[in-house]
Amino acid sequence: DGEDVALGLSLPFNSDNGSMFDLNFLSIDQAVSNVKNLLLTRKGERVNHPEFGTNLQDYLFEPNYQVLRDAVGKEIEKAIELWLPYIVITQLDVKVPETGEGNLIDRFHGIFVVLKIGLLNNTIDEEEIVLNIRDL
Repeated sequence: DGEDVALGLSLPFNSDNGSMFDLNFLSIDQAVSNVKNLLLTRKGERVNHPEFGTNLQDYLFEPNYQVLRDAVGKEIEKAIELWLPYIVITQLDVKVPETGEGNLIDRFHGIFVVLKIGLLNNTIDEEEIVLNIRDL
């Protein structure tokens, strides 16, 4: 038939073209939306799936040491491995942002996450997700 079929909804849910939702037609675009949904959902928030999501919000007011940044990275890796096994993490940097990076007033009061992902059976497509852990 040759008709394009949408794979899902894009996040956030406000479209630039005036419609309520933007649709994803590429697998990598839907993977990005799925990762954002997973990381920003707090464990216990989803009905009938109490283990879906992460506890990234728990790290907001902890001392910003390397051990905290390591724990954030492991939380992200474990969640993606469990809930989105078709996604490959090609790069995961959890760091204190450089001056001017990440829109933080004080760079020591936030964590900057750069996550590059690809699809398990697709070595061409790769997308970057940037997350500021300061106001989840």
